[in-house]
Amino acid sequence: MQENKNNFCTVMLTGGLSSRMGGGIKSFEQFNNKTIFDRILEKIIPQAKCIIINSNEDNSKFDKYNFPVIKDKIKGHLGPLAGIHASLHWIKFNMPEVEWLVSVPSDTPFLPINLADKLFIKAKNNKKKIIIASCNDKIHPVIGLWKCDLLEDLEVSLNKGMRKIMLWVERHAFDTENFDHNFYDPFFNINFKEDLIQAKEIEDKYIL
Repeated sequence: MQENKNNFCTVMLTGGLSSRMGGGIKSFEQFNNKTIFDRILEKIIPQAKCIIINSNEDNSKFDKYNFPVIKDKIKGHLGPLAGIHASLHWIKFNMPEVEWLVSVPSDTPFLPINLADKLFIKAKNNKKKIIIASCNDKIHPVIGLWKCDLLEDLEVSLNKGMRKIMLWVERHAFDTENFDHNFYDPFFNINFKEDLIQAKEIEDKYIL
């Protein structure tokens, strides 16, 4: 396993309303007889010292995984920044030895198996506190690496009304790390029922 593993805690951000999927927790949707959630777990378990789940739902489906489930500290369904904030807060008071948070959304079933390592290497080499993932010239702000000492600044920004991830990111030392793929987007995300069909096609053609 990567020597950097103990530096990371990974959060799966499931705090959204999933309105485009009809509500509920869309990461429990299935294709090829496996949930999106389980696919993501398979990718991130080897990459992190700990895993936490950010969810604002009271849902017993998380119980069997035995991971901490944390709600947004700042209420109002304020988006992924609030989930990142809640995660940094949890790390500070539960695993203060961890220096970095890796955030991933709960609707991206094809995440790279070297996601955390590549983000960390970029941060270390370029001395940045934030690294955002990109693919084929498209930035994916929810997929990133965050230095844990950003907590206080993020809390102040959220309380002042900050909601857009990149608006906050651009105030800090950040960079992007590219994960280009020749055949499919490793950050393909599922928002609609129709996307489940496309995800199945990608998996059947390129992965299975």
